[in-house]
Amino acid sequence: MKKYGIFIAYAPDMDLRTEGLGRYLAAFLKAATAKGDCHFSVLCPSWSRPALIDLCVEAGIQEHSYALLGPSRTPALLRLHKFLRRPKTLEKKQRRSGWFVSRIYPAAVAHAEWLKERIASARSFPALFGWLAYAALLALPATMALLAIRLARKTAGITFRGLKQAPRRIWRVLKRLPIALPSNIPFRLYEGMIARETALMIEAGNACGDIAAWYTPAAFWPNVNELKAPVLTCVPDVVMTEFPAGFSEIGGDPMFHSYQTVASTLRASKNFVTYSEHIKRDTLVQRFGIDPMAVRIVHHAPNDLSGPIKVTGFPDNEATSRTYAKSLLLGAIRKASNVGYGSTFGNPEVKFLFYASQFRPSKNVMTLLRAYEWLLRNRRIGHKLILTGRGDYGSVKAFLDERKLGADVLCLHALTEPELSACYSLADLAVNPSLSEGGMPFTFTEALSVGTPAIMGNIEVTREILTDSALCEASLFDPYDWRAVADKIEWALNHRDGLYTQQRRFYDDVLSKRSWHDVVDEHVAILDEMATCVRRTAPA
Repeated sequence: MKKYGIFIAYAPDMDLRTEGLGRYLAAFLKAATAKGDCHFSVLCPSWSRPALIDLCVEAGIQEHSYALLGPSRTPALLRLHKFLRRPKTLEKKQRRSGWFVSRIYPAAVAHAEWLKERIASARSFPALFGWLAYAALLALPATMALLAIRLARKTAGITFRGLKQAPRRIWRVLKRLPIALPSNIPFRLYEGMIARETALMIEAGNACGDIAAWYTPAAFWPNVNELKAPVLTCVPDVVMTEFPAGFSEIGGDPMFHSYQTVASTLRASKNFVTYSEHIKRDTLVQRFGIDPMAVRIVHHAPNDLSGPIKVTGFPDNEATSRTYAKSLLLGAIRKASNVGYGSTFGNPEVKFLFYASQFRPSKNVMTLLRAYEWLLRNRRIGHKLILTGRGDYGSVKAFLDERKLGADVLCLHALTEPELSACYSLADLAVNPSLSEGGMPFTFTEALSVGTPAIMGNIEVTREILTDSALCEASLFDPYDWRAVADKIEWALNHRDGLYTQQRRFYDDVLSKRSWHDVVDEHVAILDEMATCVRRTAPA
């Protein structure tokens, strides 16, 4: 059996289940394990193992059909960080204070009584002075702290709040001084932890001498080229090069560091695969100067989301499945960033538009919000807008607060695949205004697979797949014009059935002919070719 490896090194705070690349990896791995003639091992950091296992469980991938390589125990530094950053609920605070009152305080009082008896019963000066010194040592820290607070309040009028803020003010002054300060110690420790984890991963990967070639689904990790077997680097996009100002505003130096990391990976890699001719030509060849012969194109297969909400064994399976989807929708809305509204929401018949995406500059969320507000306030549509990004994203939160849209636009983060399927299936319309993608957006096939029409921004990667002019006219809009977005949404809602019929025909006749097995087969063929070239050039 042929053996290949998949290399991922996502950061500790990355939840693979909420990322498009995570869903892509699950679909890829599921098709790969079903082939039967090859075996994939996933080389990943220790902190990614639980999320990866959960992702495979959700996708129905059997545990024995793949292997996990790399460190199995997370670094102590990361475990300490998570412990210190854990949510401090009122219940936990009360439990801790109750523990102090019930355990520590009685013990301290009992010890004080015992010490008082020893001092009072001392029969010699050495014993008396010894017990007094012991008592002073116990009382010294508390006494010094109390005297310092009283002195500060009497001499400078400093309040408790001022005392709490004083270290921060001193730190701001010190940072202005031209001396080397450990202001980046946490970042350096984090970098060191990542570097050590990656080194252990590389050791584990190179110890598996039977892996013919490696595949990495993103270009974030230059260390992947330290693996001995040949590596196929997937470059979905380098979207930071297209929207540098937007990404710099939300990321600053860390985002620039990410760009440098991607550039380093591209410079060190020899074999590439991407999802579209646009990314190959405009990004890899023209922008980064990569040899076009080194880049292969493997298009996506449709993402079918009908499985997670499909119910069988009932007299009316369709009605039962829809009821199940409604229960999942209500559970998903409980995750809304507007907790007060989402926690009490109970209308499973709600009409809504749906956009499944993280909030990033290239996703064009603000244009969609402006279009939606105009439709809500001027055209009186009775739909909510459900998004899947984090509700605390700066510009989105500011817009929703300013325009009082907190009960109309719901941001649901960290949806499970069944919840995502339910949202797609119950939406009247899926909308994707993205300005840039690595390949045709998943939105189109995900929505159609569960019976919902979709409209999308008119971008080049989409036109590579939607080649029919009539279908493009019905399905695409100018993503740079919020009024064009609003007009297309209103038109699609008024012509929903006809739009779905037109799109579904294309889905059934063209898109559904390609499967994830085809995607895996094409990748495996490239990996085989790479491995064969290495064997031919290896010294005898």
